[in-house]
This record gives sequence, structure tokens and C-alpha cells, in this order.
Amino acid sequence: MNDFAALNKLVKKQKNELNYLYKNMDNEIVSKALNLCSLDSSSVNKIAVLRRIVDLKEEGIINELKNSGKNEEEIDIIKAKMYDFVSEFYINRHLNLINEVEEKGILEPFYLELIKSVHRIGVSLSKMQKTWQKSIIETTNREFETKFESIAKANEFITKNKLYQINPDNSRCDRVYGAVIKNGENYRLVPYAVSFKDEMKSVKDAFETSLANLEKLSKIKEDESYVIYLTKLKNAFLQTDNDLVIASWQDAERAWMDTKGKIQIGHPLEYYEDAYTHAVALEWDIRLVDDLSIDETKFKNSIKESFDEIYSKTGVENQNMVNLVHSNIDKTQLYISGPMVYYAAEFNGLFSAQVVPNDEIVSRECGKKIFAFVNFVYESTKAKPFMKLASEIFDKNFLDFGREILYKKPEIWKKVYEISTIGHEFGHILFIDSDTESAMNKSGEFKFIEEYKATTGGLINFFLHEDDTYKMAVFHELIKRSVGLIAWQKVTETRAYYCEGLIHLSLLFRSGVLKFDGKKLQIDFTQNGYQNFKNEVMKNYINLATHYSNKLNAGEFLAKFAKFEGEIYLPKNVETLEFVKFYYQKYEKMANEIDDSGEWQRWQQA
Repeated sequence: MNDFAALNKLVKKQKNELNYLYKNMDNEIVSKALNLCSLDSSSVNKIAVLRRIVDLKEEGIINELKNSGKNEEEIDIIKAKMYDFVSEFYINRHLNLINEVEEKGILEPFYLELIKSVHRIGVSLSKMQKTWQKSIIETTNREFETKFESIAKANEFITKNKLYQINPDNSRCDRVYGAVIKNGENYRLVPYAVSFKDEMKSVKDAFETSLANLEKLSKIKEDESYVIYLTKLKNAFLQTDNDLVIASWQDAERAWMDTKGKIQIGHPLEYYEDAYTHAVALEWDIRLVDDLSIDETKFKNSIKESFDEIYSKTGVENQNMVNLVHSNIDKTQLYISGPMVYYAAEFNGLFSAQVVPNDEIVSRECGKKIFAFVNFVYESTKAKPFMKLASEIFDKNFLDFGREILYKKPEIWKKVYEISTIGHEFGHILFIDSDTESAMNKSGEFKFIEEYKATTGGLINFFLHEDDTYKMAVFHELIKRSVGLIAWQKVTETRAYYCEGLIHLSLLFRSGVLKFDGKKLQIDFTQNGYQNFKNEVMKNYINLATHYSNKLNAGEFLAKFAKFEGEIYLPKNVETLEFVKFYYQKYEKMANEIDDSGEWQRWQQA
């Protein structure tokens, strides 16, 4: 008998051990990382490397390396060393977890082998990730950044040179499972199996060993669904015909939608890192279904009601889109889960939630899966020290409101996560037709408004089904998160979230919730402020929904709020612009400085 409750306890114990590193920063792991980065043992640098190790985020280290005078090439070398360090650290931890699971007899043979198989494949993909990063992000993308003045110009070049892959109906797909190869002045896009031929040999061997083991142990239909899925996934990875790559991945994702057990495998799904060809990242993990649950039927019904109400105000008639949205919501499988083991691209960052697959052809047939990592994110948030930057930007009363919820009212924190984050994932589904992204992405900026659309879709759902218990908590989370997103101004991989933040901030200033006098941010954190912001958001979302329903260029909507200034997007609203510049300058100077007021220690005892 599979004891998933016991497995969850083991996984949470491991996560708690990781989180504890923030309370004991003088340890061998931190010392080794500091030496690798050639950084001294200041508290600022310790926080930077802990963010890299515990939270798998690179920005902190990059910031401190820049502050120490390192150039791009030197930073790339250190980033690669830290990837190796983190990769080895986690692979060993994952292996220890698997060994403990085996020793305690927690899982039946098939599921134990399934976890071992994911690990085996993950080790191979983690090696391939280094080549992926060097080839796509640090070579092709940097060349394109220099070569083209905007993403729109790069997109024209990509289209002209056919640096894309095609759907079975010969239409252009919005993502690729491949890399650009340059020969002189000629460019072509080839599948991963061709561009990473040497690395793929190890991946192929790992799949074949795993499938041979699993086929022997497979007994029931649920077991067979995993075998079918992994077989099709292997074929997708190994596909060498560029015109058949997307069809192969679609087959794999159809089979993936049929795997419905408590062990959910995450495969390459997202493409945020690559702003140009949209090369899908080498994600690989297990999401273990948690014991927490929400009223899924009620949530889905409220989302559909909200969609219908906003759609009725757009004045657009598109019954196919309406049917697809309703179908996707109805077919959505919601998994309240947590990352168990993870590899490759995820050593550069984990998701807080996810709605996938991104392929609307597959989703039209099979729906989507939403993964929400409620407890994982909650424990991670509690573990992090308070940062000095937050106390310099926000007043103490505003910060204490959020800290009271985090440390003393976990049920409210988790409900806000449901409203905001799970709402965000359902928000991605709204106003999306089968060809929406390809039609709206002419300027290459679709993702830069899509994240705003997703978050605001969840927010609108709350506005239309309001509960006074959570109003100010939701408002607080939105304000704090929107300000925090400014930190990603120069991070290409997370530009979509940064642009989302610019739109939120523009509306917060427009509604009078935020005011900035050049030195201090003032927040109207009142019921009146909430209502003023709500009114602005409702108007803006109806405009956005109309824009989506008409499948207009995403860049036209983004241009209402932000413009591209050489390397970065900046807000158009003058007061918002002043604050964004002010915040980012402070962020560059003090991103990793801990709040030494004793507040964090005080709240630990709360």
C-alpha cells in the first residue's frame, strides 16, 4: 500500500531542513558557496548565496557580483559554477530522500521505481541544462539583443528565417523544443535531439532503463498511464524531424493529461527564459499531491460566472472562444501539491503555481492541469528573514498587517493564496482561443500582458464574489507584490512579471492608492483606497478582455502603460516612473541587506 501521507511528511521535513539554513547562516554549505563566488562572508553575501541555494534564485548573487565589479563574462563563469554546486547539492538530497523512502517501505514497487526513474532522467537533463543555457540564453539571445532594437524586430527576423516549429496543421507554433544553429550568416532552428545530440544520448539511456523497469512492475491502469506517457515523452525528446517535433510533444502531453495519480511529473512546459524563439525550458520534477484541499467545483463555477459577466461587457461575439474557456475550466485538474524532487532548469528557480500545458490544441481536447504549492510557498515565505529594503519602502503598520497574517493567521494567508495564486492560474485560461497567442504576439510581447491578465482575472473573480474577511489581505498582497516585481527590471527571463507589475503600479497610482513625493511612498491602505483601486481594475480588465477577444496586438495594450527604453521597459505615468526608478536604485544597492531591527526574531516568537 502506498503511504503518501508518510511521503509528504518526509518531503516537508527535508524542506524544513533547507529553510533552517536562514537561521544558521554560518555553515559549511554557505562557506563553500561564498568561496565559489569569490565573495566575502558579509551578511549581505550570505543572504545572496542562500537565496541561490534555498530558493534557487540567481538575482541576489548576480547583484552582489555586479556590485563587486565583475563583468558579464566573469559573472557567467560564476553562475555556471554555482549551477554545478546547486545541482550536486540537490541531486544528493533527492537521492537520500529516495533511499529513505525505500528503506521505510513507504511505496509499492512501481511507484518507488517511478521516483527512481524521474531521478535517473533528471540527472541526465541536469547535465543538458548547462549546454541549453550556454547555447540559447548566453549565445543566441545575447546576439539577438545586440542585433535588434526590439523584440518586434527580432520576431520579424525569426519569421523570415523560419526559426520556429509547426503544428500538425502547418501553422506556426508559439514555442519551440529546439535551438538556433548559426553557420556564418545563416541561421536555422533544429530540435533538441539535434542541437544537444551528445547530451541526449544520456537522456535516451535513462528513459530506456526506466521504461524497461517500469514495464515489468506495471500492474494496473494507473501504472500503465505513466508508462504510456513516459514512452511518448521519450519519443518527443528524441524527435529529430523539425516538422514533427510539436506533434510529438502534443502526443506526450495528451498522455500526460491521463496521468492522474498523487505523483505528478513535471516535464518541459514553459518558455519564459527565452524571449525570442520561445525555447521550452528543461523543467523536470515530481509534484507530490498534498493533503490540503479547496472546494474545486465552487471555485470553477465562480470563475466561469466571472468570465461570463466580463465577456458580456466586451461587445464581442466569439462563441468558439467562450466554449473553449468553459471547456478548459471544466476539464482542469487541480492539484494542491508540493515540489518533491526537481532538476535541470528548476535548479534556477521553482514555480509557486502553474497552469499547463500551454498547447491550446491539446487543452481543447484534454483541458489543463493547475498545480498550486500552497504549503511549500507558505513555509518558504515564513523562513525568509525580513529585508531592509522593505522597511525603507513601506511603513511599519503596513508591514505588520502582512506579518500578522503570515505568522498568526495561516488560514487567511492560505485563502489569499487561493484567491490570488490559484485565481491567477485560472486567469490564464480566460479569453484564450485556440489561436489567441499567435494572433496577438506579432510584436513578441504577448507574455508581457498575459501575466497581468492572469493575476487580474483572479482578482476580478474575487471582486465579483467578494468576502469582507479577505478584502484587505488580498489588497495588501497585491500592493506588496507589485512593488517587489520592480526588482526584476533587468532580468530578461522574468520580464513578463516585471511588466505585469508596471501595469498594477500604474493603476495603483492612478487610483490614488499610491503617492510618491520623490522620497517616501504613501499608501492609502483603507476601504476607500481598496474601492478606488477596484474601480480602476474593473475598467481596465474589461478593456483588456475586449483586446483579447478581438485578438489585437499585445504590444498595443502594453504601450498604454509602458514603453521600451533600449534595454528595459519603463512606465509611462510620470509618478509611477519616478517611484520605479527610486525603488530600483535602492534595490541595486541593498537587495540583500537584512533588516537588523530585531523584527524578524520578534515575529518568530509570535
